[in-house]
Amino acid sequence: MKNKPLIAMSREELKEHIFRLQEFIENEQKAGKDVDTILDETDIFDEFEEVLPDDEFPIFVITILNGFQSDVLVNKLLDVIDECKNGK
Repeated sequence: MKNKPLIAMSREELKEHIFRLQEFIENEQKAGKDVDTILDETDIFDEFEEVLPDDEFPIFVITILNGFQSDVLVNKLLDVIDECKNGK
């Protein structure tokens, strides 16, 4: 789904990656899979779990699973990822 590690992605690449993850989840659900099955069969959140703080990771997962694309929410997630990448 991606060809670069998260820490090497630009902000725009991360945003596109987030939207691709949402599209992947949506397609899997349209194919008849429930969320538990999707999560059990994939590792799409593993790298984010390594980068994001424990209190931000569940928000990220909910955002992806529900397809939220609010600029405010996505930009906040990108800010947090940027901070984590930069060691803040």
